[in-house]
Amino acid sequence: MSESLPELNPDTLAKYFGSGTISLHFVSESPEVLFVIDGPGQRISVLTPRNGMVLDTSTLRRVTTGTEMRNGVEYARLTFDARGMYTEAYGLALSVLQAMRGGATFAAAASAAMTNMKSLLAAKPRISKEKQIGLVGELMLFRALLDIHDEHTVIEWWLGPLAEERDFAFPAFDAEVKTTLSESRTHVIHGAGQLQSSPGRSLWLVSIQITRAGGDPNGVTLPGVVQEIRDQLTSTRDRFLAHMTAEGWDDGDVAMYPTAYTLRTRPAAYLIDDDFPAVTPGRLHAVVPHSDLISDVTYRVDVSSRTPGDPGDPLTDFITPAPKQEA
Repeated sequence: MSESLPELNPDTLAKYFGSGTISLHFVSESPEVLFVIDGPGQRISVLTPRNGMVLDTSTLRRVTTGTEMRNGVEYARLTFDARGMYTEAYGLALSVLQAMRGGATFAAAASAAMTNMKSLLAAKPRISKEKQIGLVGELMLFRALLDIHDEHTVIEWWLGPLAEERDFAFPAFDAEVKTTLSESRTHVIHGAGQLQSSPGRSLWLVSIQITRAGGDPNGVTLPGVVQEIRDQLTSTRDRFLAHMTAEGWDDGDVAMYPTAYTLRTRPAAYLIDDDFPAVTPGRLHAVVPHSDLISDVTYRVDVSSRTPGDPGDPLTDFITPAPKQEA
């Protein structure tokens, strides 16, 4: 299907993307430029006869470049992933056309459009840095549990995305996972109830220290660990992705989270007992008049000097160093 393509308003543009077809549009004769709107793939491409280099977009997950043959002519192609941003992607395609009509090369016009795409993505809401770090730690534990236990069991244990007070509820105990980039095991506690154990259940704080991986090939990014887990899942994959969506995750935003991390130390677990320095509703009530009027309690606790313990399975393997192999 080919036709001319006047400037579109959001409603008619949405119809093209929602049509379930791929449409080809001749938008300029000199210079020759075509737009391709891929409804099934939710993409819009700009094509022009190739004349020079094709830009590298390997670091951009929502922009790709390439070449293709049409009627014996090689065309250079710039493609925008338009999911959730039809108008913006179409505007970027138009900006390429307008720049070329003004005398710019396709490479220069495409480079400017990619810069604008980065700005658009940077303006999108993203998971906060603190939450990213927390998710990396939780998913490291989730991934480790999958190595030993079946996926249905592991996803039942994981309560964090369900806005529960606990990150994990194991058969014999609960666990609150805290992850830090600090050189000490210093963790931020949100709310007086976060380290309050449930009746009849012991509560453990799982302390995970990570650091930026730099050139370490074993480093893991947030998108990387999400992909690793989804590749291991079968029947619970959709449930896992729904949990991640609830945390603010969007597959189209992976370029926003490029930082790789690695463990700084072995994870450790600490029992939240009467001797643990936790602010709880009961302790507040005992020392603060009208403590019920206090809200949004946030504090830091450094457990570096405390003695870790072993809550037992299924956390033992995660917090216990592997035995050294004999030479």
